[in-house]
Formats: sequence, structure tokens, C-alpha cells
Amino acid sequence: MIREFLNQWTPAATSLDAKGFDQFFRERLKRADFLLFGKEVICECGEIRELDVEQQLAKLSKKDRLPTDVFNRYFCNSIIKKLEKANVQIADTRIALKCPDALGVVVLENCIPTKLSALTLLSAADQLMLHGLPAVDGILCADLINFFQSSDGDKVRLCQLLLRPTERSRLLGKRAAVLMQEFCAAQGIPLKDGFTIERADQLWYTRNWAFDLYTAEVTFK
Repeated sequence: MIREFLNQWTPAATSLDAKGFDQFFRERLKRADFLLFGKEVICECGEIRELDVEQQLAKLSKKDRLPTDVFNRYFCNSIIKKLEKANVQIADTRIALKCPDALGVVVLENCIPTKLSALTLLSAADQLMLHGLPAVDGILCADLINFFQSSDGDKVRLCQLLLRPTERSRLLGKRAAVLMQEFCAAQGIPLKDGFTIERADQLWYTRNWAFDLYTAEVTFK
């Protein structure tokens, strides 16, 4: 949904798929999806649609309990690869368009109902940002099909921006806030912002090594 919105969000977003940009991406340089706010932000979007939850859990459940980083490496391998590819695309786009100071953001959107959520994206993204993805200043992990229930009984669709403790990431946070305000207004979705995640838990249950149920809980502060 966010990619579709950005394709219509003019003049704040410019699609790099336009033929006019072909001349800049030579010598095997990879391109990201969008320029936002002029050349201030380079954005790559990724929808998570093809993660085979049942097959991955069937393999991993036989290994008993695994540390989070090991679990992510196997279960979230397709997400990890997408983030690593996005890092290259953002870095190459800076070179091709001669905008070395442009902020880099990846938008990850979960499109798989009931079997995982934005928490899965956040777990993989956080692990990678600790040790890599140097071209990326922030990762927006969004889930617009699954709901969490807040303490006041409202259904909440989780969109969480993962940032580094840097001035660049702080600036990106301000721009991402504008993006989400405009997106929610266009979709008619009430926006509750200003929250951070205090605690998050997710569990996949298996029965006879086959997927049975996914549960997730989030506490905000």
C-alpha cells in the first residue's frame, strides 16, 4: 500500500523507474525506487509476500529453541536478503545521482496475514542494522493487514520506524513522520503517533512439527 501511495504522492515523491533516469544508472549501478522531498531522501520499498512460513517452521521446529539471531538467519532469510539488496540500491543511487548526503530509508511492508507481523520485520531489521547496512539511515516496518489491540480496545496497525542514534536518522524521522501523516490521510486511517515499543513478543506454535498458530503482543510507551 505504501509503494502505491508513493507512486501518486507528487511532487514529494519521484519514481526512479522513469525513463529519464536510465542515463544515470550505467556501469551496473543499481537503483532504488523513489526520491522523496527532492533529493533529500532515497527510498527503497519491499513487500514481504513470499516467505514460506509453514516450510520454514517445519525445518526449524525440529532444532528446538534457537537464539534470535540464528532463528532470524533461517526464518527471515528472504527479508535479510531484501534489506541487503536495498542497501546496495541506496548506495548506488547516491553515486548515480551525485547526492552523497541523501538520507536512506527502506520501507518494509508485511503482506502475509495471520502468520507473521511487523514484529518479524523489526527483529530482522534491528539485527542487520546493528552490524551492517551502512547506506541505510532507517527502516520503516509496516503491517497494514494485521491488527494489534491497544489497552483502550482500539485495533492498531503497527508501523514502526527503526533508526540509528545519529543526527541523520533524527532528520529522517521528521521526514518519515510527514510521509506517514500524508499516507494515513490519503487512506482515511486515523494516525496515532508518538509511541515507541516498550516490549514485544511473538510466538509461532507448531504441532507435530507443522505450523499451528502465530501470536504477537506489543506494549507501547
